[in-house]
Amino acid sequence: MIKTWLLGIVLTAFAGELARQLATGGKEQAFVRFTAGLLLVLAVLQPLASLPQRRLELERAVPWEGWEAGEEDYQKDWQEALSSVIEEKTEAYIWDKANQLGLDCQITVTAAVGENGIPLPDTATILGNYSAALAGCMEEVGIPAEKQIWLEEMAWTERSGG
Repeated sequence: MIKTWLLGIVLTAFAGELARQLATGGKEQAFVRFTAGLLLVLAVLQPLASLPQRRLELERAVPWEGWEAGEEDYQKDWQEALSSVIEEKTEAYIWDKANQLGLDCQITVTAAVGENGIPLPDTATILGNYSAALAGCMEEVGIPAEKQIWLEEMAWTERSGG
């Protein structure tokens, strides 16, 4: 069986080379070379066509059992990891803007999965004095004013102390 397969490859390569030498050059020779290459690929792949179809179906089915559950776990892990990175980077960006504005505050950002399945900044909690400029920066990164929770330090201290 292997002997026949190898013989087929050798004869196909020989016939292709003979046809290429007989072609008159230019486009004809390029076409012959392309066709000979395709025939050689088919000769090399010929044993795959003779495999029993049922065996291929069984081999294909086994590794994919339970793939849906695995895909859901992967998707969940991916979203959690991406959410964490987005939260961290958004917090750093807002904190940098606060420093540029001369504000002293602590920032916590939470992300939520958007319509397209990608996590986006959703809510920001700011422990510090309200700043319209910083609120505007947060709106630029997709955190609307209604999802900005400002906990002014004075009010926080008074509430927790009393």
